[in-house]
Amino acid sequence: MGDFRRAVTSYASVRPIIPAPTELLKPMGYDLLNINQGRIPTLEDLIHCIIQENNDATSKINIMGMDDETIQFVLKSAIEERNDRHNQRHVSGGYHLYGESAALHRLETFIGNGYAKVANRSLADVSNHNSSRLSTYFALGTLSPRTVYWRAHAAGEGCEWLKSHLEMRDFFLFTCFAAGSKLFQENGMPLNSTSKKKENFIQWNDPTDAAHLQKWRQWAAGKTQLPLIDAGMKELLSTGYCSNRVRQNMASVLTKDLHLDWRVGAEWFQFLLEDHCVGSNYGNWLYFSGVGPDPKNRHFRTVSQMKKYDPKGHYVKKWIPELSNVDCIEVLLQPWDFGIASFQSPIVDPSSQYTWQDWKDIQQTGWLNSEK
Repeated sequence: MGDFRRAVTSYASVRPIIPAPTELLKPMGYDLLNINQGRIPTLEDLIHCIIQENNDATSKINIMGMDDETIQFVLKSAIEERNDRHNQRHVSGGYHLYGESAALHRLETFIGNGYAKVANRSLADVSNHNSSRLSTYFALGTLSPRTVYWRAHAAGEGCEWLKSHLEMRDFFLFTCFAAGSKLFQENGMPLNSTSKKKENFIQWNDPTDAAHLQKWRQWAAGKTQLPLIDAGMKELLSTGYCSNRVRQNMASVLTKDLHLDWRVGAEWFQFLLEDHCVGSNYGNWLYFSGVGPDPKNRHFRTVSQMKKYDPKGHYVKKWIPELSNVDCIEVLLQPWDFGIASFQSPIVDPSSQYTWQDWKDIQQTGWLNSEK
């Protein structure tokens, strides 16, 4: 990625924005006044075959080995989220949700009101304008990256990071185009997949076998008993979104701790994300699983990550009801050490979720956070 971004910065230029047309040409051979416009399917139309309104086990459709309760929660949450947003359209200036007008309104709100210059993008919780939240518009094709680039360029200092993020997005998209179907190989591309040494291949655990199916389900349902991971998955299941920081931590647990096939995580994200883009999603999973074009061992220590990016525990308390009334950050970081009933058996050894320095501090002082 580094070489790509250096090359882009040094040799590439961004083309100007194409002006919007002032009029549309009438298609030849069509009577536009009497054309059958058909009907755009609703969300309910699209999911009616999998949403269950009865207890007929023979009609249930298995999705990625997940229990029916989780799937039904996701589907019903999607409908509730859609309804809530339609009821709050004034937030996007009254524009149609995720259309171009709403996209441009969000872009101008984020940059024009100064949010972009002060956004703390690394936080676990990126609400309150700590994220541009433009990714869904990109995924749906209602906002041009060029428009964002030139608006950020005009805004100057403090908004350069938006242009940098567009470079990373381009990297994953070009990787997707170059790889084709190889993007979905178990052992990734291109370095690991071209190696002739068998020992260089990562041996992934199969999430469908009896030994690993339960761990897969725990991870995918937000029941790992690792607070940051479960909070992130709860947000994703409920809203179709969570921050990039949290996505990286969830990917780390699945691939570096549970050693489950990275593709099942990417596919689960594809099912859940409102901003899903094949290139960005699978490219990021390749990247953080260690089987992409830059195969490094990116193992996130999730307890230490929470200490750094959710230092007061607000995010975890927001999404995990069992911890919502806990005020002590030490308990929020390590609930298994304080008798919290639903956090007695984390999915992995908690000691693997601390940085070396944080683990050393615990051994010496008995505490992780000095502001407990």
